[in-house]
Amino acid sequence: MTLVVWVSSVYRQLRRAESNLRTALSLIHVEQDRRYEYVPGLVLAVASTVGRELVSTVTGARSLAMRVRAENLDLRRQAGAENALSAALASLVGTARSYPALRRDYAFVRPAHEIDQTEARLAGAVTVYNDLARKQNDSLRTFPTSLLARPAGVGAAPLFEATILEMPVSEGSDDAEQAA
Repeated sequence: MTLVVWVSSVYRQLRRAESNLRTALSLIHVEQDRRYEYVPGLVLAVASTVGRELVSTVTGARSLAMRVRAENLDLRRQAGAENALSAALASLVGTARSYPALRRDYAFVRPAHEIDQTEARLAGAVTVYNDLARKQNDSLRTFPTSLLARPAGVGAAPLFEATILEMPVSEGSDDAEQAA
């Protein structure tokens, strides 16, 4: 009888861990969506002041991050694309804050502040997700939980950590490089 209770308890624990991971990942997605929404306003506010190159970097990074997530690529690639967007935004906001006119412009100040806040919440959500994933992965490696994980259909959880994101190169770009 105690074996049945123990198996039931471990099974519920595994399912609860999976549910917690899904919830943590959805929190990451909420913060990513919030950041995606503020980028166009920020870009519009600084486009004429900061320069086209920084603006293009941010819009390209945003498009890439959205596409990688929409294509449901693995979490490591998603993290790489999101980190690229974070770096591009940090560069754009840092540069824009060096312009006195922009520091007083509400069209810049509001989205910049919201992006700063969202970045902090996103970092927290990623930390929570990775902690839960590590905890689940550790429990899957311990005996006797490891015996029940496979039959229950529970596998290792991927971490939300970046890998180098490889950009596809179109054939036309080779011709342009050779011509230059």
